[in-house]
Amino acid sequence: MTPSSPYVRSLATTVSGQAAILALSVFTGIASARLLGPQGRGELAAVTLWPLILVLLASLGMGQAVVFHAGKQRFALSEIWTAALTIGLVQAAGVVLLGLAVLPLALRHYPPEARRLAFVFLAFTPLFVLVGYPASLLQGKLHLFSFNLIRAVAPCVYALGLGALALRRWATLADVVRLHIFGVVLALAAALGLLAWRVGPGWRWNPAACAALLRFGWRSHLSSLTSYVNQRSDQLLLSLFVAPHDLGLYVVAVALATATGFFPQAVGIVTMATGSNLGPAEARRVIARSFRLTLAALSPGCAAVYVLCPWLIGLAYGPAYASAVTACRILLPGTVALGLNQVLYDGARALERPALPSYAEGLSAVVTALGLILLLPRFGFLGAAVASTAAYTASLAFMLQLARARLQLGVRELLGVFPSPALGHAT
Repeated sequence: MTPSSPYVRSLATTVSGQAAILALSVFTGIASARLLGPQGRGELAAVTLWPLILVLLASLGMGQAVVFHAGKQRFALSEIWTAALTIGLVQAAGVVLLGLAVLPLALRHYPPEARRLAFVFLAFTPLFVLVGYPASLLQGKLHLFSFNLIRAVAPCVYALGLGALALRRWATLADVVRLHIFGVVLALAAALGLLAWRVGPGWRWNPAACAALLRFGWRSHLSSLTSYVNQRSDQLLLSLFVAPHDLGLYVVAVALATATGFFPQAVGIVTMATGSNLGPAEARRVIARSFRLTLAALSPGCAAVYVLCPWLIGLAYGPAYASAVTACRILLPGTVALGLNQVLYDGARALERPALPSYAEGLSAVVTALGLILLLPRFGFLGAAVASTAAYTASLAFMLQLARARLQLGVRELLGVFPSPALGHAT
C-alpha cells in the first residue's frame, strides 16, 4: 500500500475544513452573543439545544455505519443509500414526535416566543437528520473535498447572515433561528447535488443492507453517546454545585484547552474513511500513522497553549477570567489523551470493532464520577479539571490495551518503534 498521496491530500483537506468550521464557530458564538445579549443568547441555546440533542440521541451511529459500509462495498451504493434514507426518515419522524412531548416540559419557563421558535426549529429537524447521510456516503467513498464542503455550508451561511445582522447592529431571536434553518436547507441541497454528481446512487431496497447498518450503528452509537455525556458531565455538575462565576471560569478553561481538538477530529474522519476502504493490515498502518501525526501535532500545540494561556485568556476574555489559567493547564494533558483516543476510536470502527470505544468510555465515565465526587466539594472547578484529565488519561490507557488485544496494534506499532512483521512500516 502507498497511501501517502491520497492520505495526505485527504488529511490536508479535512484539517483545513475542520479549522475553517472552528473559526466560523468562534465568530458566530461571539456575534450571536453580542447581537442578542445574555438573555437572548440563553434563549437561542435552549431553542436549538433540545431539538439537536434529540437528533443526536436518534442518530444511532448511522453516519459511521454508512461510512464503513460504503468503504467496504459489501452492498451496492444504491442499497446503502436506500437503507440509510429509509432509516433516516424513521429517525426524523421519531425526533419530531419526541420533541413534541419534551419541549413543552423543557422550555416551560421560557417566554412564549422562545417556545414557539423551538417548535419551528423542531419542525425542520428532519433536515438535520437527513443532511448527514449524503455526506457520510461521500466520506466513505473518499470524496473528502465534497464531504468537507457539505459540512462547511451551514456554518458559513450562518456566519455570513450574522455578519449582515451585525452590520445592521440589531437582530431578533427569530432572525437568528431562521439563519440556522436556512443554512441547513442549503447544506442539504448541496449534499444531494454533490452526491448525485459524484456517486449518483439510485433506489434499490435490500433489507440485509438495512440490518447491517443498524447492527454496526448501534454499537458505535453507544460510545458516541457515552463520550458526549463524559465531556459535558463536569459542566453539568458544576452548574448544580458551584457559583455561576466559577462555572464561567471553567467553561473558558475548557474552550481554550480543547482548541486544538479540531486536528484529531479531522484525522479521525480521514482514518475511518481510508481504513474502511482497505484490508485489515493496510488499515492498521493508516491508524498507526494517524496516531503518530496526532501525537506530533497535539504535543507542541498543547505545550504552546500551556505557556501562552495567561496571555490568550487575558486577550480574548479579559482580566476577570485570569483564574481560569490554572484549570486550563490542568486540562491540557487530558486534551492530548482525548485526541489520541479519537483516532483509536475511529480506527476501531474502520476495523469493524465499533463497540470497543464504548468500553473505554465506560471506564472514563466511572473515573469522572469518582473524581467529581471526591474533588468537586473541596476544590471546586479545579477539582473538576483534575477529574476530567484523569478520566481521559485512564480511558486512553485502557484503549491502548484494547488496541493491542483486539486490533493487533500495540504501543510500539502505533509509535512506529520496532513494528511487528504483521504491521510493517507505515510510510
